[in-house]
Amino acid sequence: MRTPNQHDTIAELESDSRVHGHCPHCREELTLNRALLFYADDPLPDAARARLELRRGGLQLRAAELEKRRQRAEGAMQKVIDVTLGKILERVAPMREGFGYVPRDCRPLFDPIDYIVFEGLSGQGEVKSLSFIDVKTGGGALTERQQKIRAAIDAGNVEWREYSIEVEP
Repeated sequence: MRTPNQHDTIAELESDSRVHGHCPHCREELTLNRALLFYADDPLPDAARARLELRRGGLQLRAAELEKRRQRAEGAMQKVIDVTLGKILERVAPMREGFGYVPRDCRPLFDPIDYIVFEGLSGQGEVKSLSFIDVKTGGGALTERQQKIRAAIDAGNVEWREYSIEVEP
């Protein structure tokens, strides 16, 4: 509870333009007669309460925005991990059990599809078939380009060509 002398002290500080202080927020010097003065053990004045609520609201908004940013960053980090893991698994897929082809028959392209398999090439030296393989992880789907490649293969739009380069001695 405030004593009469304390009330007088605040009144004196508020009325004397010669008393200066520093703002704890911005460190700017100001005369105390421009400041809202009160005792910490008294109920907050309405102006101080309003300012405090305004600051709390601002802090809550900033906290919510920071949480959204954190979640986006975590999502982006997980995406990087998933893509990197997928690229690693694409490279080792022919060595994994259940791949279905002899690893030495596989030739990597990695873009736009992962492998062309020349089935039988490494064994008897006779190619029985060609297979176009794209490795997917985590439920990945074919890209639009890969779908077009598959459609061209399914339609039989595959051919053999030779290209000769003349070299002059």
